[in-house]
Amino acid sequence: MGEENNGEENHNKRCGKRGRRIHYYCVPCPFGTGGIKAGDKGQGNCYCKKDAVYTRLERTKPKISRNRNVGFFTYSIAGLYGVLVDAMYQECHANSYEMEIFIIESGERMLQMLMGKRVDGAVILHRELKEEQEKFLHEMEFPLVYLDRELKDQYASSVLFDSYESGRMAAEYLYSLGHRRILTVRGVDWTYDGEQRLKGFEDYMREKGCPVEKDYVVKGLFNQEVAYRETKLFLQKSLPLPDAVFAANDDSAIGCINALREAGYSVPDDVSIVGCDDIELSKWFVPALTTIHTHISRQGSLAMKELVQLVKGEKSGEIHRIAGELIERGSCKAKVL
Repeated sequence: MGEENNGEENHNKRCGKRGRRIHYYCVPCPFGTGGIKAGDKGQGNCYCKKDAVYTRLERTKPKISRNRNVGFFTYSIAGLYGVLVDAMYQECHANSYEMEIFIIESGERMLQMLMGKRVDGAVILHRELKEEQEKFLHEMEFPLVYLDRELKDQYASSVLFDSYESGRMAAEYLYSLGHRRILTVRGVDWTYDGEQRLKGFEDYMREKGCPVEKDYVVKGLFNQEVAYRETKLFLQKSLPLPDAVFAANDDSAIGCINALREAGYSVPDDVSIVGCDDIELSKWFVPALTTIHTHISRQGSLAMKELVQLVKGEKSGEIHRIAGELIERGSCKAKVL
């Protein structure tokens, strides 16, 4: 107890709050230092100690400020994220809220900023937020909406693409055209959408007795240049040409088409291709890309509507899944048997 009291005294000095009571609580440290003691301002007044996990029971949970300001925490706003941000902002504006965008690299830094209560709540799309940090936010009862993981509690919701069903939808469509040997261009494996799209596709093909062969899976990382390069490397292996390609997003599909063209193959005469997301370029590309429309604007507006309701205490968290829609264009054709 003596060491803990000294820690509290030091914490009070750091915070500059002599002469009045500080409400604080102790939880397992989300920063990996062993323990954390957070003061009632939550910013610039954390006391952490290595190899010590404080066990004092919570006295008072920090009150969430009401700034009518919410945040979007992510690692990029490139590509489709611009559409997502615009949809969220429009919903904020309709509810008389302001929105700040935080492009940061680490989950630790994100947590520090959230503890500062600069925003009333946050939408999170960030792969670096770790499980222990999720638990810490749960303990803080901070209003959150996740776009990249399935989580719900009284103060947190998830608004997700139904990426598993989108993967199955693409597989069912290509299978219906007679395609059996299919190359899959993976997304980013550690992301929710990348993992679920590939899993849905592979599960459907396995159920039909046509499991995806290991040699017919290449990385794409949701990136046109990476997909182009990896498809070229695949074509150099002298394996039988695939009947079709399923790419985890449209950028990857376009990179794959460019590699096939350079190798002398025609899309869709030699190889059919299905992408995912339905980016603006998809309908103008030649051939126009068959894809799964994922309704990213709907995800943005629904996420922000959900967050505002959580901030106001009008509801508890839940998981929303947005179904995709197959858009048939010119990059696919039936296999001639």
